[in-house]
Amino acid sequence: MIFVDAHVHIYDCFDVDLLFDSAVDNCIQAAKQLGMSAEAVFPVLLLTEGVTDNWYQRLQQTAGSKEQAACEISAHWDGQFSREMDSLVVYRRDNPEKKLYLAPGRQIVTSEKIEVLALFCSDTIQNGLALEDTIAAIRQSRGIPVLPWGVGKWLGKRGRRIRDFLLAYKEGLLFLGDNGGRPGFWPTPTLFTQGLEKNISVLPGTDPLPLPDEAVRVGSFGFYLQESEQDVSPIEFLQRTLHSGKAEIFPYGDLQKNRVFLANQLRLRFSF
Repeated sequence: MIFVDAHVHIYDCFDVDLLFDSAVDNCIQAAKQLGMSAEAVFPVLLLTEGVTDNWYQRLQQTAGSKEQAACEISAHWDGQFSREMDSLVVYRRDNPEKKLYLAPGRQIVTSEKIEVLALFCSDTIQNGLALEDTIAAIRQSRGIPVLPWGVGKWLGKRGRRIRDFLLAYKEGLLFLGDNGGRPGFWPTPTLFTQGLEKNISVLPGTDPLPLPDEAVRVGSFGFYLQESEQDVSPIEFLQRTLHSGKAEIFPYGDLQKNRVFLANQLRLRFSF
């Protein structure tokens, strides 16, 4: 089973060792709660880096300089880059069986101030394009475009713009995105229902905030699917399955507790 967190940021304030340990443990815990064996779990993190974030690129350069040999990427984790799939597998140095897979991705802001994710995309997509042009550019780069929900980001003018875009949508690869930072009191966004009516699926992910202790949330909210091909990497299978537009997506994880959500929003506003 491939367990996927489809919205991951790695901020400078994060302890990378803590993030990796937590991501694997969270995916295994989710699998156990679903009655699955921990040995059958392949954890995957889909990165969504902003225009000034280049964590994956730095790792790619480090790993690539050692001709496919594993390289040290943190105090306790090593990584190995796959040029063929443009992905990275990282594993715990003292326990190589503890591993996870990472794929590159970008987070772009359109001219309408709408966030769009480009999964499996290491190309730089320009900020400030119109929504339709941004999604077209992501598809041109063989990325997977996702319109992610965010606190307050689907309200007012931006919400109406997305609604109109979905109403006019006819075909082409597209997903919506939920995240584990949505509090329990927040109703399911109506745009999810509108998207499903157009056969646009929802990809969940944690979308951690730039707060140090948010690193432990990575991997705790996402989706899983069953790999049916044993001779390909989880990244290759996942990418191909999502590109097909026929993936059977099973969400896992809980929404954030109301008090934690409110506390984090206060911390964000008073941390700058």
